[in-house]
Amino acid sequence: MKEIQITAANQEKALRLAQEQLAADAEVDLDSIQLEIKQVGKKSGFLGIGRKFIYQIIVKDGLLSKREEGILDIVTTELGIDGTFRIKITAQGIFLWVTPPEEPGKPVSYERIKQALEEKEIIEIDWPTVQEAIHEGNNQWEKIAPRLPERDRDAEVAVKISQDQLSAHLNYYPALGGKKLTAAEIIKILNENRVVFGVNQDKINELVNKDLKLESVLIAKGKPPEQAKDAELVYHFDDKKKSIGTKREDGSIDYYDLGLINNVQPGDILVSKQPPEPGIPGKAVTGEEISPPPPKDKELPGGKNVERRDDETLVAKILGQVVVDGNRINVLPNYEVNGDVDLSTGNIDFVGNVLIKGNILEGFIIKASGNVEVRGHVFTSDIDAGGDVIIQKGFVGKNKCHIKAKGNVNVKFVENGTIESEKSILVSDAIMHSHITVAEKLEVTKNKGLLVGGVIRAGNSIEANIIGSHLATATILEVGIDPQLKNKMGELEEVIKKDRSSLNKSLKAIEILIKLRGEIGTLPEDKNLMLIRLQSTANRLQEDIDRKKLELENFEKKYDKIDAGRIVVNKKIYPGVKISIGKSHYNVYNALNRTCFIEEEGDIRQKTI
Repeated sequence: MKEIQITAANQEKALRLAQEQLAADAEVDLDSIQLEIKQVGKKSGFLGIGRKFIYQIIVKDGLLSKREEGILDIVTTELGIDGTFRIKITAQGIFLWVTPPEEPGKPVSYERIKQALEEKEIIEIDWPTVQEAIHEGNNQWEKIAPRLPERDRDAEVAVKISQDQLSAHLNYYPALGGKKLTAAEIIKILNENRVVFGVNQDKINELVNKDLKLESVLIAKGKPPEQAKDAELVYHFDDKKKSIGTKREDGSIDYYDLGLINNVQPGDILVSKQPPEPGIPGKAVTGEEISPPPPKDKELPGGKNVERRDDETLVAKILGQVVVDGNRINVLPNYEVNGDVDLSTGNIDFVGNVLIKGNILEGFIIKASGNVEVRGHVFTSDIDAGGDVIIQKGFVGKNKCHIKAKGNVNVKFVENGTIESEKSILVSDAIMHSHITVAEKLEVTKNKGLLVGGVIRAGNSIEANIIGSHLATATILEVGIDPQLKNKMGELEEVIKKDRSSLNKSLKAIEILIKLRGEIGTLPEDKNLMLIRLQSTANRLQEDIDRKKLELENFEKKYDKIDAGRIVVNKKIYPGVKISIGKSHYNVYNALNRTCFIEEEGDIRQKTI
């Protein structure tokens, strides 16, 4: 707050003289102050003629309560407000005000100021003074260029219609000392540029109050045509990938015979085509009708041992099984090995199903885009299958070999092996000291049904007859999500919590400043700069929170399967077993019989079955 004295004939002239005097002061912004006037004396002219009065002019910046000032001080100290700058154009010249950031806020960059000056088309700039203002950040107006009235420019807009005519954008150039545009004038310009449909009136009303250059503002949207329905291919063979077994005559399930092979006879229809359908026209921003593109036709796929009966039907040529390889449909016979996989056969890499009637001896690699069935043992070899893996006997991995399947895995026993399945794993006898990762469920329930040692991770459930051993063998069971992902989620939640706290502080300060502006009409210079900085920081924090919340939501979607997560023990579980279901953990210290472990209200509960 400051005071000046003015001698004038009346109060109106005193105020005018005071404003002229203050306008010459580069440190005073007339738009952000209030003037309070009172008469404090008078002067008489000669013989009482031309009497004048003495007025005291009080220049007020506005006041906040101690509580509100305290809140602003806390926010500016703790939040880390970004640095900012202001550019003021006066009759005396062009002035720059730079405010430094509050750590860990971001400082004002030279490029941002340069861009702002270029947008305002300011020339003859004293760049050393600009650099000094950025470096010093001393919160005062610095003259950086002379005022050149001849460079004043009226506000302008440039309209551009998209190539598909479904949207119109405009570039808005604010007045630089010249005439501003009204909403009606902007609409007239749009009409002159053929933009007559789908105009956003609210956006136009916003533009007339802007003093910043804006580019590519969406100002009108057309109505897109309803797309035509493309031709569709219909596949006539069954998708049996979700099968976990076949039903015997006595009603029991044979877990070794999955029935996944799609058998076809010569002449069976594999694929038929449904014809395309036309779309519905739309409307451009110019008011013209937009015809939808014609529907796309599709060709029947090709492949091995298939043929076209006509333009809309694909049939099988031979007896065999259907195998989909990308966009191709093949009818292939099984690749069969009548004995063992050994040096006489070498490694196998086959597009289709593989049947091995003997064993896979040590050191070989089997790859198949379909199913792999082994009627003997797998000894220290790798299997990669695009479908199911069926091993009628056992898999011995010696801690260096794996089985990977996009479908189910069926095996009699697993010893020191690694198995990964994108579906379910069914083991009849035992899993010993192995690493098992299964997207859905693991069952070890036939015969002995033993699960002991190693690490077992399942998306939905683990069920076994016996888990662990009387020797307290370390056995880790996890149902649900990867522990590394849980750690990431916890860290992300903490960051969001911290950002939200900072955002709430900044919004509270913004609320106080906006309230003050409403009471006094305009904010003092320092408070106005603080408001701009707080709004910038709040926008950045909100963007960070939104981005991190979306990332957290994507993580949380992986918890969808945890709701049904459980571990079932049909006979006995021993000490030494560590259980994780979702975010909860449980150590088994005493042997338990016939029990089930589930997650309830954040804890693992043990229930007798």
